[in-house]
Amino acid sequence: MSAFLTILRDPALRLIALAFLSVSTFVASIGPYQSLIAVQVFGFGDGEYALIYMAGSVLSLVAAVTVGIVNDRTAKRRNTARLAAAAGLVGAFGVGLWQTPAAFVIAHVLLFPASATLFGQLFAMARLAGTVHPETQRVAIQTAFRAIFCLPWLTVLPIWALAFQNGAGLLTVYLACGITASVTLAIFLFAWPKDGRTRWKDQRSGLSLRAALAELTHGPVLLRAALLGLLMGGISLYMILIGLVLSAAPGRDASDVSLFVAIVAGLEVPVMLMLPRLVARYGITAVISGGGLVYAAFLILLPVLGHSGAVWLLLVPAGLGAGVLVSQPLLYLQDLLGKRPGMGGSLISLVQLGAQVSSAAMFALGAWIGGYQGAAVMGGMAVAAGAACLWIVDRRGVPVQA
Repeated sequence: MSAFLTILRDPALRLIALAFLSVSTFVASIGPYQSLIAVQVFGFGDGEYALIYMAGSVLSLVAAVTVGIVNDRTAKRRNTARLAAAAGLVGAFGVGLWQTPAAFVIAHVLLFPASATLFGQLFAMARLAGTVHPETQRVAIQTAFRAIFCLPWLTVLPIWALAFQNGAGLLTVYLACGITASVTLAIFLFAWPKDGRTRWKDQRSGLSLRAALAELTHGPVLLRAALLGLLMGGISLYMILIGLVLSAAPGRDASDVSLFVAIVAGLEVPVMLMLPRLVARYGITAVISGGGLVYAAFLILLPVLGHSGAVWLLLVPAGLGAGVLVSQPLLYLQDLLGKRPGMGGSLISLVQLGAQVSSAAMFALGAWIGGYQGAAVMGGMAVAAGAACLWIVDRRGVPVQA
């Protein structure tokens, strides 16, 4: 809890926390429903949605790597944060107001991927702002920010469940997201300190594009990034499947999706708060691998139990596994490129791309072979394989730092 007090007392960390809450509200409002909206509202097929999702993921990587290199090279981070927030604002209001398939595609393929760079940027800013505090607090502060990111999933989704029960349309989420993107934009327009006037030192890397990419694609780094992509792909696949699986059950609708995702997010928070001690005792690789195996079991069982009341028993393994997979890989990745906070954020985006592309491919192929159950089994096996392989490659020690 001392990490939360540190965040509250530090003006810069406090602004980052507010930005995390705003960005998380945006993601929590769209994430669980985007596949449902694509298929049921705009009439896209499963394969078409997978293509849209994958195209957006590729652009997200290009944008994130570019932002990371530019930010580290110039040490000017405020303008890129503004542009990312503005992209999210335009995309959300575009879908919410025009409500056409074209607006959906433009937002999810072009504008939201640009906006998604904020996630890595905020962690890079948090890492830099945290350098004015003792090194012993770093893991706790970063984990606290990941817990803060989860809070809207606990609070906002029940509100959406109530709204849907009272007749609100699914596309209403985009209008709400436009408002939250406005808050994020306001933070970096009016409140964030100017570049070069921060309390912490933000050293320019001076690296060329080629040199920066060489650091990012260093063999040991890239191998571990690929394995973490498989692990985090389970989270992405869950976000695709949960709306489709639960809403297909008789007597269930979007409000049940909101409730399930909200409870899982609520369980993630106490899990995250326990993780710094577990990491200190067992090591981050063991914690990530164990969480991956738990989450793999949850994924495989989700479509099996999705049509019965027993699906609610899966909340516990889902919360345990997700609490690990949505927090610890981020710390692991930042340590791989610890001297380059912007590139560390780009590495996070690289892993997220791997997660999104692999989940989209597993969803499309698995659904074609064996429906949603086939997709879940394929995803669960990939997560379990990623967990086992990460344990094997790290068995001689912690990852090297490029």
